[in-house]
Amino acid sequence: METPAASSSASLSAPPPQNPHVLWRQVLGLVLWVGVLTYIAGGLVAALFGLVLGGVTLADAWKSGIYKRPGEKRFLNLSPMAWGIAMALLFIVTYPVYLLQRNKLRTIQGTNAFYWATVVVGAIVIVLLLLSAAAYYTK
Repeated sequence: METPAASSSASLSAPPPQNPHVLWRQVLGLVLWVGVLTYIAGGLVAALFGLVLGGVTLADAWKSGIYKRPGEKRFLNLSPMAWGIAMALLFIVTYPVYLLQRNKLRTIQGTNAFYWATVVVGAIVIVLLLLSAAAYYTK
């Protein structure tokens, strides 16, 4: 019979879940969806900001083990590519949800560098949105 201490240490040393996604397909999907849609909607600058924001979100989700799990039916059960696309195209909703739920969704305790890049790029986007709204309404 197994002692509680032995079973808890065994669960801590369990390998992280397998990544069911292929990185080049995730990146290609992000570039095609975000690049094309943001270019049509807002031009080259919007496409560049959308690709950077979506790219760092995809990288953070990939490195943190935030993968779509086939058996789960949840609102936040998204692939890294879907998080990147949602972050670029639905920024107002996705940015706070991702920042608040990231630690609950992650399965790998790795680096936080891409997380902080997501925070910084998102903050820059917020400032640019506020500045453009201010310029529009002060005409």
